[in-house]
Amino acid sequence: MLRRPIYVNVGGQRLNADVLAQLRHLQPRLHAGAATDMQGLFPEGFVFTNALYSLSWSEVAAAAPPASRLHQAAVAESRWAVQQLASPEGKAIFNPDLPLPYGAFYVGWLNYALGKQLGAQTPAERQAADTAAFRRSCAHLAQVLDSADSPYLETYRNLAWPADVAVGVASLAVHDRLYPPRYQRTIRRWLRRVAAFTDSSGLLPHEVEFTSGQPREGARGSSQSLMLCLLADIDPAFGRRQFQGYQRYFVDRRLGLLGIREYPFGSTLGADVDSGPVIWEIGGAASVVGRRAVQLYGETELAEALRGSMEAFGLASTADGKRAYLFGQLPLADAFLVWGNAAAIQPQPAPAHNWRWRFQLYSLLVAAAASGLLFWLWRRR
Repeated sequence: MLRRPIYVNVGGQRLNADVLAQLRHLQPRLHAGAATDMQGLFPEGFVFTNALYSLSWSEVAAAAPPASRLHQAAVAESRWAVQQLASPEGKAIFNPDLPLPYGAFYVGWLNYALGKQLGAQTPAERQAADTAAFRRSCAHLAQVLDSADSPYLETYRNLAWPADVAVGVASLAVHDRLYPPRYQRTIRRWLRRVAAFTDSSGLLPHEVEFTSGQPREGARGSSQSLMLCLLADIDPAFGRRQFQGYQRYFVDRRLGLLGIREYPFGSTLGADVDSGPVIWEIGGAASVVGRRAVQLYGETELAEALRGSMEAFGLASTADGKRAYLFGQLPLADAFLVWGNAAAIQPQPAPAHNWRWRFQLYSLLVAAAASGLLFWLWRRR
C-alpha cells in the first residue's frame, strides 16, 4: 500500500511501470468496445473513456525516446482513440445544431486529445491529416468563442459547464505551443471574462447560466480538480491562483491526512452524478482527478497520499503485466486513474514531509471515497 511507483528504463528514460501496466490492461478492453459499455454508465462515458486513454498514451509517447518501440506503439494507440472520438458513435449523443456544433464538451475533448497526440510526436512524425484537422477545429472553436456573448459555450441546449469550455481553451493553448501562436488574444480574453464571473470564493463555478456566464452553482471539488489540470496548460499563473483557493476551500484533513472535498467548507450537500460518492465530505471524483491536479502544481506529498489511497482501496492488482482497479470491471474508472497517475510518468521529487506515518489512518477515509466511486459506477452499470 505504501510503496512508491516503480520506474523502468526505456531507451535511457525512466518511465512509470504502473502507468504502462494500467494501459496494457485497458488496451484490449477498449479495442473490444469497453467505451461503448461505459456510455451506459455515464452520460459522456464513451468520450471520457477514449479521451483519457488517448491522453495517457500521449504522455507515454512524449516521455519515451522517439526511436523506441514504446513511443511508436503509444502514438498509434493515442491516434486510434482519437479516431474513436471522431467517429459517428463519439458524437452521437451531442447536438449538431448548437452554435458550436456538437457542443463544448465534445469539441473540447476531441481537440484536446488530438493536440496532445500531435505534441507527443516529432514534427516529422505528425500526419498531415491530423495537423489539418486540429488546425481547422482550433480556428472554428476560437471563432465561436470570440463571437459568443458568454465565455461559456453550451454543451447541451441551454446548459453550460465551465470545465467543458476549459478543455477547448486548453486545446488552443496546446496549438500555440506546437505552431506559431494564433490564439493568445482569444485565450486572454476568455481568461478575463471568466475571472469576472467567479463565485463568492473567487473560484470558477461548477455550472453557469449559458447566456450570461453568471454562476448557477458555485465551485465544487470534482470540477475544480479537472479545471486545474486544464489551467496548467492554459495559463499556469492563473491556475496557480485558482489552486491557492482550491487548497483553502477544498483540501481537508481526516485522521491527520489530506483529502479533496466535493463541496467547500461549510457545505454538506450530498453526492450526484458529477461528484460520485461523497464520504465524510470527501469527494470520490474530486480525489481521483485531484491526484493529477496536485501533482501538476507541485504538491507531491498530497499527490503521493492520494495515489496510495487509490492503489490500496481501489483494489489495485497486477497480473500478467496488467494493472487494474476493482477487478478491472470499470474501464472508465481505470481511464481516470491512469490519467491521474500519468502526471508522474517520469520520476518526481520525493515528498517534502514524512507523511507516511499518518497514511495508514487517513487511507481509511480517502480510499473509501475512491472505492465508493468505483462501486457507484458499478451500480450504475
